[in-house]
Order: sequence, then structure tokens, then C-alpha cells
Amino acid sequence: MVPSNDAQDCNTSNVRVIARMRPPVAPQKPDCIACTSDTTLEMKSQDGSSLHFTFNKVHGLPTGAGNTQADIFSDVQDIVLSTLEGLNGCIMAYGQTGSGKTYTIAGDPESNSEQGLLTRSVNCLAQGSKEITDGSQFQVHLSVVEIYCESIKDLLSDGPGSTSLALQQDKELGTIIAGATKVALTDASNLVELTQQALAKRTVATTRIDSSCAASCGSTCLVTLTVQRHLPDGSVMHGKLTLADLAGSEWQEDITEEPEPETIEESSSEERLPIDPSLSALGDVVKALADNPFGRIPYKGSMLTQALKDTLNIEASMAFIICCSSAASNAGETLSSVRFDTLAKGIMNTMQVDSLSILADINNAQQSLESSIMKFMQDLKEEEADAQAPAVRRVAGMLAAHAQLKDGIARLGKLHEMIAMLHLDTMMKTEQIHEDTQRLDERVIKAEAKVNKQTKRVERMLAIGEAMLGLENCAALQALNLAGAPES
Repeated sequence: MVPSNDAQDCNTSNVRVIARMRPPVAPQKPDCIACTSDTTLEMKSQDGSSLHFTFNKVHGLPTGAGNTQADIFSDVQDIVLSTLEGLNGCIMAYGQTGSGKTYTIAGDPESNSEQGLLTRSVNCLAQGSKEITDGSQFQVHLSVVEIYCESIKDLLSDGPGSTSLALQQDKELGTIIAGATKVALTDASNLVELTQQALAKRTVATTRIDSSCAASCGSTCLVTLTVQRHLPDGSVMHGKLTLADLAGSEWQEDITEEPEPETIEESSSEERLPIDPSLSALGDVVKALADNPFGRIPYKGSMLTQALKDTLNIEASMAFIICCSSAASNAGETLSSVRFDTLAKGIMNTMQVDSLSILADINNAQQSLESSIMKFMQDLKEEEADAQAPAVRRVAGMLAAHAQLKDGIARLGKLHEMIAMLHLDTMMKTEQIHEDTQRLDERVIKAEAKVNKQTKRVERMLAIGEAMLGLENCAALQALNLAGAPES
């Protein structure tokens, strides 16, 4: 299954930021933000100045891209399919409560047009696995949990032990939520019941965007699809896709809780503390990935970031869907949401710079290797020309040349490691970098073949030298024996 051509521009990076505008609810008017193209937004501040924001894609408003569920999925379809190849991916819906995050992730699984990313992802994996004809066997499992007040709850189970679940490290699967229910899936046929069950157990509140309906507020819903691919040779590849319906990004005064009267004070004081730190910890991780993706990343800042560790890193594909309202009454929260794109795009910019830096290091290593080969060839010619030198000197020279050759081979191994890192970090980058890497691979292969050929030649000469050295030693020993023998 190949992503549509309309999504190609958005899918050229494994880190992308997408904006989705929720239509205003009557009597609201869409007057706080304007879409100037399918990749840019403009907001007017109170002093009349304009703020401009650029995304990989903007959905909604008159001049933006299409805003259907299918349009959104086309922007992330390649991330979903990459899990069939053993890669990890994360798709996060970020924004104010009631801005359309849950609709984007879950939608209405009973309606073909309103199906969210979850149902479409399961169908995509089912179809994609059928199109792989190498004899691989696939298994897909679903788990749905809620992170609320730094506690993890299983939304697919009501049994004992379904709350306060713990995070653990698995040798093959990475970070897992121990005890979470895993449902085997072959298609999306049973997702309707599962989705309804999970949504019914989430914590909800009414919002300023639409006070007539309830929405999840301080809770984050993590939907995880784990893919196991059993290859014909007996090996197993593991891929993981996380769909995150994040907690609302607004301040608590923008949420109208409706708890029981006797629990109002307790509920508000308990909930206010964890919500902001959870999203703040997510922001810290995103900022760290943007500043130095190879440095220390503060995943331990919250349960949310720890749970996302495997899919929120530079080796995974990431999509941030910024959901926001165009109504003037939500201008402050909308501005806060779209500003998050600056932080997320920093990861993409940093990875592009790092890829260019790695490419430069590889070119330098290649030049150093070629210089070492040329020096080795020159020394070899000098040793061959010096045919009158004693055998011991020639062998010593050959050993020194052989040591230089081994050093060159070691550098070649490091070069291959750097190329592997380049392939990993520049996955789905620009076509130009891909072409440069291919040309570099060809140069390395040619250089390696040349080194291997010279290695065999040196080994043959070493064998000849050792044989010559042995003959000279025998001759010297015979001379000593004759000199020391008594005269008859």
C-alpha cells in the first residue's frame, strides 16, 4: 500500500508537524487565525501585528488542505506501514481539550468516512501485510491505556490489577506496560466494541470550546499497536506504533469539572498538579531531541514520556498533529498550541544538520582511507624495488606495510558503521542525500575490493619472505656447523 501522491511533500521527513483546525461551534466565528496556504497559518495579535507559523501541512479553513479523516491519515500512512519493516513510530494529537484530538485518533469506527487514525491504521497494516510476498507471517496486538495523575489504567479491562500498572523493560519489545491487556487483531472488525469500551472508561469534563459535550481533559490515552513479523529464516522483527491522544494543553480554569459535591476540593487539587508536568515533561523531551538528539534525553520526567521512549526518539518516525480552534474566544490556547510546532520542528532541523555532519565525517574518513592505501602502495613499490636488501629487512618492511593495511581495514569498518548511522538518521530525508549515500557506498565498496586485493598480495609476499628468511637461517646454521667441525 503506497501513500497517495498528495501526501508526498508531507512524508519526506520522519519528523513532521501537522496543523488541524476545528471548525467553530455556533455562535463562534473563525476570526482568530487565518490560513494563508496549505502549510502556513497567520494569527493577528491585539496590537495588530501578525504571527506566522509554518507546518508540513495545514488542514482546514478555506485555503488549507482537505480536513477529512482520510486527508489526515494520508499524511501519516507511511509511518504506519514502516512498522511492518520492524520500525517504530509515534503519532501524537496535541492541543486544547475539545479541539478534536480524540476525534482524530479514534473518530467513529462505525462510519467509513469518520474512522479515525486507529481504525485506518489497523486496516492499513492488514492490507500492507498481504502485499508482502516473501513468506513472512504477521501478528498485530492492540493495547489501550490511560495515563491520569501519573497512574496508568488499562482501558480494555475491568478486572483486578487493571489500575496502577507499571512500566517495564523487555529485551525484545523495549518499554512495555506490564499487565496491560493485549488483543490480537487481524482486521478492524472488532475495533468498534473495543474503542467504545475504552472511551467509556476515560476521565472527561466539559470544555470552553463546546460546553454541550464532554471530552477527556487531564488524561492521556495511549493506543499501542505492536507488530511481529516472523521471517522465513526464523528470525523475528518487532515494530511498534503509538497513537497518543494527549491531555488538554489548557490551564485548569478552562475546564469545568463535574465531580460529586463531596469530592470537588480533593479532585481539583489532585488533578491540577500532574497534568501540566506531564505535558511539560513531553516538551522537555522534544526540546532535548531538538537540541542534542544523541545526548541525555529526560524520559524519566513523567509516566507519559517513559511510556513513549521507544517511539519518541530519532530512530523512530514521529508526527505531531496540532489540533486547535479558530474561534476568537480560544485565541490564547490556539496560540499556545501552534507555538508547540516550533519546538517539534526543532527535532527535524537538528536531524537534518546532524545528517549533513555525518556525511562530511564519512567523506573525511574516505579521503583518509584512500590516502592510507596510496601510501601503502608506494611503500610496497619501494620494498619491491629494493631487491638487494637482506631478507630480514624486506620481511620487516612487509610487516610494517601489512600493519598499515590492517589499520586501513579497521578504518573501513568504522566507515561502514558511520554509513549505517547515516542510513538510520537520514531515513526518508531528501532524495539528494539518498543519492549521495549511494554514491558513497559504491566508492567504499570499490576501495574495500582494492584493499582486499592488496591484502592477498601482501600475504603471498610475506609467505615468500618467510621462506627466504628460513633458507638464509638454514644456510647460516650450516656455515656455523662446518666452522665448528673438527678436522679429520
